[in-house]
Amino acid sequence: MKKKNIVVFMVLSAVVLLLLLPGVIQGRDLLIDRVVKGLFSNVPDSLDPIFIAITHLGDKKGVGITALIMLVWFLFKRRDYFAMGIFALAVAFGNELNKFLKVLIGRERPSLEHLVQVKSLSFPSGHAMVSSILYIMIAFFLLTEYKDPAARRVIVGVAAAVVLLIGASRIILNVHYPSDIFGGYAFGFLWSALFIFVYEKLRDAFPMLKTKRERK
Repeated sequence: MKKKNIVVFMVLSAVVLLLLLPGVIQGRDLLIDRVVKGLFSNVPDSLDPIFIAITHLGDKKGVGITALIMLVWFLFKRRDYFAMGIFALAVAFGNELNKFLKVLIGRERPSLEHLVQVKSLSFPSGHAMVSSILYIMIAFFLLTEYKDPAARRVIVGVAAAVVLLIGASRIILNVHYPSDIFGGYAFGFLWSALFIFVYEKLRDAFPMLKTKRERK
């Protein structure tokens, strides 16, 4: 992703949070929640098992397995130990940040029948935030490896589709307000952008952090 695009998405993420947080903190009924929930109300109940399977991609096990696969790729394909560390820290600390934000903001879950088990508070969605961090970081590192335009489109498309489907599943399964999802995406993008910035700055400052292939 080009730096200009990253800056644009960072600004958009900040604007989303500035628009959402006052209403969320004050416990107001948000228009965006009513509109988006109304759109998803047309999804037939027969698709619930599919969305339950999709939502598991964003839970601890799904994130853990995906992250482990990526770490193996770093180790054997890129041999990039610095990238492994940045990737692992971004995902792990992002999960802890989400827990902190949930407690800080203190929003309760929607008062609807939850179709999957939930224990924590609502805003921002952990599935949306952590999965966005995970797949943005995966897409970033894959894009640095693969330069073929078709491959790059597939990488971006798959990453975006997975993140969007995980977020949609949380709304359809009645465990989150739509604003929880948008807030999770916004926090997730800002967090990912921070780690990408640190990764690139440190590699520029300390060339020994680059892989042997890049230093040739």
